[in-house]
Amino acid sequence: MKKLFILVVAIVMAFAALPAFAQDKADWAFYGSVRMWTAWEQVDSDAPPQLSSAGTPGTFFQVATTRARARTIGGELQSDGDLAWMLQGNSRIGANVKWGNISGAFEYGHAGGWGVDSSSGNPSLRLLYGMWNFGSGQLEIGQDYGSYFYLVSNLCGPGGQECNGIGFGSIYPGRLPMIRLIFGGLKLSLEATRTVGSFSVTPTDPITSQTAFLTPNAPLETDWLLPRIAASYTFNAGPGQFFIGGQYNQMKEIYDVAGQERDNTVDGWTLGAGTKLSFGPFYTNATVQYGYNPNNVGSGPATLYPSLQLYDVDLDRNEDAKYMAAQLILGFKLTDSMTFEGGVVWQGGKVQTVATENTIKQNTYTYYLQMVWSPTKNFFIIPEIGVVDYTKLKTDLGDLNYGKMSWLGVKWQINF
Repeated sequence: MKKLFILVVAIVMAFAALPAFAQDKADWAFYGSVRMWTAWEQVDSDAPPQLSSAGTPGTFFQVATTRARARTIGGELQSDGDLAWMLQGNSRIGANVKWGNISGAFEYGHAGGWGVDSSSGNPSLRLLYGMWNFGSGQLEIGQDYGSYFYLVSNLCGPGGQECNGIGFGSIYPGRLPMIRLIFGGLKLSLEATRTVGSFSVTPTDPITSQTAFLTPNAPLETDWLLPRIAASYTFNAGPGQFFIGGQYNQMKEIYDVAGQERDNTVDGWTLGAGTKLSFGPFYTNATVQYGYNPNNVGSGPATLYPSLQLYDVDLDRNEDAKYMAAQLILGFKLTDSMTFEGGVVWQGGKVQTVATENTIKQNTYTYYLQMVWSPTKNFFIIPEIGVVDYTKLKTDLGDLNYGKMSWLGVKWQINF
């Protein structure tokens, strides 16, 4: 009888605790997105491979590149075209989790990317973070998009890597570990230091349009001095949304020069503003950015040469690149399932070479037109045509004419 009594009491206590267990249960919402890019991509014979083509030695851009590559055969510059038929690197699967005032998310993507067979792409961590809602704001730790983040374009571009304008003057900081405070539209974060170091001018003579114009320096060690500091504020007013933000990054390179230690501090910053305006079925989006060494701070990335610090190890002197970019996007929503969008992007930069004190300038222009069609919920077909004009590399010693890169493709996307 005593054992039976104990069993009954245990069962009653277990049922009494069920509501408490239910309150402690986290809510999970899984999701996924499969994205493919199918396109014909073309580069002119004088398109600079270091800026336009994936896999080129010295390439320092993660996006906005193609498998097509201009080459020199028999002393003649040759153009090239190539088929892109790939699973996009931003295909993903993940989950959002909520448990009272605690929430979080994780997301894995396909690491193959453009120019790589899908079978060779391993899963890559995109997001993994947790947040505590403490009432007046939120505290976030983990890997997420940085605070200097405001995308306004659906541009896919060559390689179809992101299809949101990344690499074409966009306000984009990448995904990286951080500690962040969020108060409504205000974001303040300390983020992992970006580690793109200084470059030097390639000692090649003569330099042609196919020369890798810049070469990354090779320090013995790179020390992080500060976390990347970023802040932004996004708010709504009238017919649109508005954004303002900035970020700063710093690190130190250490070199061995004739048995002596030599240090070079690499820093960079960018400030940007943007807006998204709606007028019935029409919309207009725009951004503008200005900064120093945007590719060293991890902004963009900027797809032109004057975007990095130049450093001469022997002279122990560096020069910072000045950068500016602007986007103007126009769109029209014809129906709930069909939208047309086009845009123009300008990027401009200037830097002085260290040894020869030769001023280098470059402007690039990107134009695109696309249609977004959703034949059924969560399925999108996006044909797109576009061109990147690298114009020319202007120097005090003369100009180097650059060509164009163009594409005609379709993005396919199913969300689940």
